[in-house]
Amino acid sequence: MNEKPVPPVFAPEPDQPQGAPAQGEGRSAYGGMSAQETVDAYLGRLRSIKAQSIALVIANAVAMVWFIERGHVALYFFGFVLLFAIVLIARARMASLFVKLSEVVSQDCDPARYRAVLDVLSARDRFGRSANAIAIELAYCDYLELDSAGALSRLGSVSFKRPDNPRWFRVMQVEFLSRVDTGDLDGARDTLSRLSAFRTSFKEGSRNRAVIDSQIADFTVLVRPPAERDAADAARMRERMALADYHQQRANWQLYLAEYELLHGSPEEAARLASDAFLEPLTPRMERLRADVLSGLEVSA
Repeated sequence: MNEKPVPPVFAPEPDQPQGAPAQGEGRSAYGGMSAQETVDAYLGRLRSIKAQSIALVIANAVAMVWFIERGHVALYFFGFVLLFAIVLIARARMASLFVKLSEVVSQDCDPARYRAVLDVLSARDRFGRSANAIAIELAYCDYLELDSAGALSRLGSVSFKRPDNPRWFRVMQVEFLSRVDTGDLDGARDTLSRLSAFRTSFKEGSRNRAVIDSQIADFTVLVRPPAERDAADAARMRERMALADYHQQRANWQLYLAEYELLHGSPEEAARLASDAFLEPLTPRMERLRADVLSGLEVSA
């Protein structure tokens, strides 16, 4: 059975007081571990799923032989159905395990540990079946670790046969953020336009459609230079803080809001937001944004 990483999909949480942790915030299942410990823990859980699935397949095969020898044809064919179910459930459990691994970034804000596991998965992916999915997540690590040019270069190698493959959504997410970071706002607007067109790949009223619509609204704010953002953009930032699913998401929007307050005449509020103890932990990218805000406050003092 192959490990096939899938991009995490997030859903809004109930409103939270500004500056307080969102519901569900906390460490990931790998919180407090070193990079090697995270790799070992993830692979251990992956091996456990595989071992359980293999045991079930063997038990099912033995039962099928017993059924056919005794003329229980209906039960024998039911065994075939059960075999497919075992495989599908195992794949779903492995996908869920990978989504939980992504909390090393979304909760622990530690892209280096996330990258360590991705590198191991890439080395184990002998037939390249997960190469594209892993490359996308590695590009996201590049972006978070302040190498947006590297992220864009890595994304250039990603390709899927189907134009409506849901993973294109993840590609465009990382591409947009990286283009904004490199100052390529025209490229970011083009990516946003393609993302808007891609939204029709998701059924109206579906959870994924709601996620992509929300993402487009977020990116519409971020594609504007910080000095050009207005009160409506600030309101969106506050809303996204309140509706954050994970620590990284809330802290990101809080820092964007701090930047907005600094540039639009409220240094006291900017200082409160950027100095909030609840911001920790931060990714390297978020650390840089907070340092820029605090530096700007010193200059304006």
